[in-house]
Amino acid sequence: MTTPHDHPQRASGAPRHHRTTTTSPLPTTAPTAAPAPTSTATVADASPGADPAPTVLAVHAEQLRLHGRRGVVYGPVDLEVPTGTLAVVQGPQGGGRSSLLLTLAGRMVPDDGSRLTVLGEPLPRRRTAVQRRAALAGFAGIDDLDESVSVGDVVRERLAWLSPWYRRTPRVDQGTFARLAGPVFGERPLPRTSTLVWDLDEVDAMLLRVALATAQHPDLLVVDDVDQVHDSRRRQTVWTRLEALAAAGTTVVASVASLDEVARMQWATLPQQITLATGPHAVPAA
Repeated sequence: MTTPHDHPQRASGAPRHHRTTTTSPLPTTAPTAAPAPTSTATVADASPGADPAPTVLAVHAEQLRLHGRRGVVYGPVDLEVPTGTLAVVQGPQGGGRSSLLLTLAGRMVPDDGSRLTVLGEPLPRRRTAVQRRAALAGFAGIDDLDESVSVGDVVRERLAWLSPWYRRTPRVDQGTFARLAGPVFGERPLPRTSTLVWDLDEVDAMLLRVALATAQHPDLLVVDDVDQVHDSRRRQTVWTRLEALAAAGTTVVASVASLDEVARMQWATLPQQITLATGPHAVPAA
């Protein structure tokens, strides 16, 4: 896994007067807890008849921002993402969505003065610890799939990358692939391991990238550019599966260009929306 250098440049194409705003169903004034191995911060849960139960936050950010050579990339952003939930970052191309997600995953360093805690680890000081527990999917230049190889070969390559160097990674059969990708694909039929990536449709290709990311059993999954699945009806399948992963305990933060995406989709639980506003580019999808 490598950290791209083109994302900040692409995102930094925003005008200097660019401002980023966020919306959050949770207050942004909850105190940040001291760094801990598995928790970040807590807010009260008003359960009737019981003591308030803490809500463990996977992400807590205050005044999070990033500047590049050409000006603002994103921010300031305040947000709180509870553990095991889905958050949707909405913003146009060049609005800093990819850079924000990479920052949350410990792959980019925000500006001085930003306050960010992810999975109980303060960033950027503990970025290596966060990188071990955060996985990426859907990022151009990071987890692109080689279209000339088979699904089985792609999976084997990922498993080999995650294994100790001295351990041989055997050929991936359909059963191995099903154990890895089944929780991601859900009821959707799995591709055969002999299928070439070239022959996958957009949904299967996107879900395969997510499945490869989950091979490292992350606590945080960030998924960029869900618009890679162009048709909104088929994109609903991807959102439903991401929502299922979040319900199973993995915190998911995913980005999309369409500002009205959350309103256009159907959800079991309405996800948190984080809107990156960039003036004239901020238009709803057709």
